[in-house]
Amino acid sequence: MNQPIRSLAAAVVMAALAVVTPVLPAAAAPAGGNGQFGLTPVPDSTGRVAPYFTLTMAAGESVTDIALVSNEGQVAEKLKLSRATGVTAGNGGSAFSQEFTKCSGTGCWVSGLAGEVTLPAGAVERLPFMVRVPAGTPDGQYLAGLTVEAAVPPASVKVGGNGKATARAIIISRVTVGVAVTVGVLSKLTTRMRIPGVSGQAIGPTARLNIGLANTGQTFAHGTGKASCTAAGKSRSFTVYASTILPHDQAVIAVNAPGLPEGVTMPCAVRLGYGNGNRLIATWSGLVTVPAPPRTRIIHTGPGAYSIVPAAAGIPVWAIALLVIGVLLLLLAAVAVVLRWRHRRREATRRTGEMPRHRRRSGVT
Repeated sequence: MNQPIRSLAAAVVMAALAVVTPVLPAAAAPAGGNGQFGLTPVPDSTGRVAPYFTLTMAAGESVTDIALVSNEGQVAEKLKLSRATGVTAGNGGSAFSQEFTKCSGTGCWVSGLAGEVTLPAGAVERLPFMVRVPAGTPDGQYLAGLTVEAAVPPASVKVGGNGKATARAIIISRVTVGVAVTVGVLSKLTTRMRIPGVSGQAIGPTARLNIGLANTGQTFAHGTGKASCTAAGKSRSFTVYASTILPHDQAVIAVNAPGLPEGVTMPCAVRLGYGNGNRLIATWSGLVTVPAPPRTRIIHTGPGAYSIVPAAAGIPVWAIALLVIGVLLLLLAAVAVVLRWRHRRREATRRTGEMPRHRRRSGVT
């Protein structure tokens, strides 16, 4: 699962950064804080705070709940809130999208959430919201979310420098708590996963197995298992850990496989346990090719410019063209300097020739 998400913006470019934590049983993102502000469900009658919202209802029904937003800082903070859509991250695990923009999918099920709140330091406020499941929604588990971040972006901070050049970034802290919605009766929902295929990849000197995993059931699912390959008469096994995949979604689980030879096709098998107590099993077997990493070398293509090219390919045409262009630019610059110097010299000579000359006085005999 993903803990509070932070967005990093350098100038006007922003990139989301996610901190990954172990998968939770119900496969929703945990609530919490980032040291500045927090967002959680309200405590239950025993004082326990659930890590995320869990709601069960039928299609066409609506449920109200309450979120607690807190200011954990030392000064008053103006915060803005948004609904979010739960998605599966590319390598497994839950993630969120569509924050602070037009809603889509399950994000549109959430309504009534305050858009902004201002909290004194150390204050906590209760924010009611409603979740309504559209009529006709098939039974299954779905994921939405609530997101909070500072309404006013913080000032930029220096993140690096080189000589007189410096790099600055605006770091925006964001907290998202999951809203897991079960439509129908959980015990009657099916849990099913399938492994469509496995491919090999070379990451530098390390081989990697990319295991495709599809959730074809109705519930959140994650699992653990083993992948094994045999090459040159020797079998090697690797642990597989698949984070949560939402129903009717898929991910690629990357498994580093040190020791597997590169540039070789070999038989491999995957066995993954999932479901309640990992009692359900998904399997796959077949041939996997781990490609040899391309050999490259660095060539100088101009003043201060370098390019990476295949080692055995020689110098490609485009690199030769860059070299020629670089040389021509240097020649043109040199010619321009010479021409400018000659022009200045001619101008100086001309001005000297135009200076008035005194006539010599001659005596009269």
